[in-house]
Amino acid sequence: MRPPHYLERLLPKSWDEHLPSEQVLFKSFIAYAAGDAFGAFYEFSGIPEDVPNRLLSKAGWPHGGISDDTMLTMLTLIACDSIEPYQVAETFLKLLNDRSHTLRGLGPTTRMALDMPVKDSERMSVGNSNGGMMRTGLLAMSLPDRSQRLSWLTSLVRATHKGERAIESAIALSDLIHLPVINRPKSEDSKKDFASGVSNDSTETLRALNRILAESNSLIEIITTSCRLGGDTDTTAALSAAIYCFWNPKSDEVFQLEWLREVDWSELKDAPAALAALYALSERR
Repeated sequence: MRPPHYLERLLPKSWDEHLPSEQVLFKSFIAYAAGDAFGAFYEFSGIPEDVPNRLLSKAGWPHGGISDDTMLTMLTLIACDSIEPYQVAETFLKLLNDRSHTLRGLGPTTRMALDMPVKDSERMSVGNSNGGMMRTGLLAMSLPDRSQRLSWLTSLVRATHKGERAIESAIALSDLIHLPVINRPKSEDSKKDFASGVSNDSTETLRALNRILAESNSLIEIITTSCRLGGDTDTTAALSAAIYCFWNPKSDEVFQLEWLREVDWSELKDAPAALAALYALSERR
């Protein structure tokens, strides 16, 4: 199935020129942004009683708008034009500083790295929050070799997140992404209760992703289950949706989401460059 016409502007090259592996990466990228936009409404607003299958608007946020999750992921991918991981990290930090005024929804660790205000209640999570794993999840899909992932992810996460938990969680997430079918999460292994919602702590986010992926059987269920858990819903919805698409390469569910057109795709101006870098990284591995 071809992407809907309104997504064609995001393509770095014609859909017909995409290799099957590149088509999967594109669908995972779209699912990530769609999950981000859908989950933004529920982020840290309590445990919802209901999550309807439609894109909702909240005050102070554009309808269908993406959050820093997608924006930072695109900057991370664009930085991958460099060859060495340390160069990628330096390029990312430069892009982050240059674009900081355009980003909304930034987490505490990233705000701290940019010398922006951080609430006292957030300081405990600085360094170990989930921002590092959030922005390197798609990158990890192009790195099946674990030793290569260790080098790239450690360097990129440490650019902003110095805590060992943040780095270990990003690597663990990359391992989860590349798990063979037989070893993927099962519901009986995912009993963690998130009575207060999923925090932005990296290890808690990883546990939540395991639960969401174990308990959901379709893309829309992945996204709505993420939001039903509450807390950092844009991050959990984005990552779990992308992983679901990566694990189901023949599925076109992402193109069939009822509300997909309502996502503000005009905000993803960097998508062609980000995807081109992601494809190139996959070819260099």
